Amino acid sequence: MTIETEIFNKLELHYFFSEEDKTHTMDAVVRNRCEHELLQIVSTVSKELGFQIKIETEAYDEGGLVEFYTFIGSAEGQVIMTLSNFAITVIGIIVSRIPLRKSKLDIKEQKLSIKEKKLNIEAQKLNLKLLKVELKEKKLDIPNLNIEKIDFIINNNIKVIKHTSNFYKTLYNYPKVRKLSTAIVDATKKQIEEPQYVNREDFEKFFLDSDNLEPIFDDKASIEIISPVLKKGNYKWRGIYNLNPIPIEFSMNKEFKDKVIQDGITFKNGTFIDCILKIDRKVDDLGNIYNSNYYVETVLRQHNEGIITETAQGKQYREKKEAIKNQTKLFE
Repeated sequence: MTIETEIFNKLELHYFFSEEDKTHTMDAVVRNRCEHELLQIVSTVSKELGFQIKIETEAYDEGGLVEFYTFIGSAEGQVIMTLSNFAITVIGIIVSRIPLRKSKLDIKEQKLSIKEKKLNIEAQKLNLKLLKVELKEKKLDIPNLNIEKIDFIINNNIKVIKHTSNFYKTLYNYPKVRKLSTAIVDATKKQIEEPQYVNREDFEKFFLDSDNLEPIFDDKASIEIISPVLKKGNYKWRGIYNLNPIPIEFSMNKEFKDKVIQDGITFKNGTFIDCILKIDRKVDDLGNIYNSNYYVETVLRQHNEGIITETAQGKQYREKKEAIKNQTKLFE
């Protein structure tokens, strides 16, 4: 008997089919996509927790379709058993706990109503409370365990949220699966806890509303102009952003663009603009963040042949900042 079968618990993943469907087969592409998303979740959790997790899968059982995953941590003796069981618990919670509120990456806190903010805070408190209870019931005592960090991994980590969304979207688009359950089982595949069920009507609750993240604003951006657009229309300019060595395409502020066309401003080699740059961001299918769009909101200054010229909108922005600063000093 191997060490794995002697000491390690396993995660049981059970795909339930409709009562009329007596088969025990599943579309290979769908099953592989689901397994891919699960493995990506495991990889992310492993990196966040700071210890290596090895995962092994076994032959399927019938009853719909049942898969078993064994998690092995990078440690020795009792510690490795504790880490592996902890990993199983965290992965099980991620896959089976139905979100209290649909996941969003693009919520701007300042635009939420007071009621929505309170609901978010209460949901976060309840998630943390549920997590503490679950870990306590499973008697998982890990040294230096940061419960807030575990809660963040489960409920707020972008990669985890994205891959969980992908997992359930794949199942949602496969009508044969009517329900999913997860459970921790021992080496003999006997369940040592009550299974956690997710019915088909709850699959959508795991979906991301949007892949958009909140944009970033860089008020100290500098762009060397490569290709200005000297005609009307929604054409993009091209330049080298000081924080990105690769040339970017960006949309230009309309006021500045109109003035360029109206005054016939010329752009020579080495012309720069200092500006406030809005950077839109998205999350791809692998949970990686990328910049999807650049937009110059305000042109502050223009550098041309060593001459620095403050723009009208730059002057307005500077005066507004100074007024706010002076007002703050007055109240202090």
